Amino acid sequence: MRFSGLALTIFFCGFLASTQAQTSKNYPFSWKETTDNWFKPKTYAFKYATTELTAKGSSKTSRGPVCTNDCLESTAPGSCTENLISEKLKDVELPGFKLPSGYSGVEYVTFEVLANGNVGSFQVVKQPVLCKPCIQKAVNLVAELGDWNPAVQDGIFVKSTVVVPVFFK
Repeated sequence: MRFSGLALTIFFCGFLASTQAQTSKNYPFSWKETTDNWFKPKTYAFKYATTELTAKGSSKTSRGPVCTNDCLESTAPGSCTENLISEKLKDVELPGFKLPSGYSGVEYVTFEVLANGNVGSFQVVKQPVLCKPCIQKAVNLVAELGDWNPAVQDGIFVKSTVVVPVFFK
């Protein structure tokens, strides 16, 4: 009788642990090894996937990818996106975790925003001192920003690459 009660308790605790693990999703990512400083910005940065303009000399609008519909409707969508990212990804804490000695305190997460606004292909710029919990937390935070409004180049939605720094304290 005691054994079945203990087994039931262990099963229940295991079930709760697996349920908790399922609610906190760790998004997949790969490493980006680069010495290009473009991938280590002080704030949100983007570049178009193509450098070819669709119609030379056109007066149609161009802008980078925008994080939320609220920012899209603002008078300065780029600044709004930059401010929103800065607010959400600054002074991130990992309770009960001490940052490794020599760690820079910032993770650079890069991803693609497709022409339809879907986000994917998360990469983290590899640094000399790694903080694995920081890296996963940074990717998760960036992924949880959701789908973006795509970049517009010469009036046409285009794929773009975005880099955002995530700052830890």
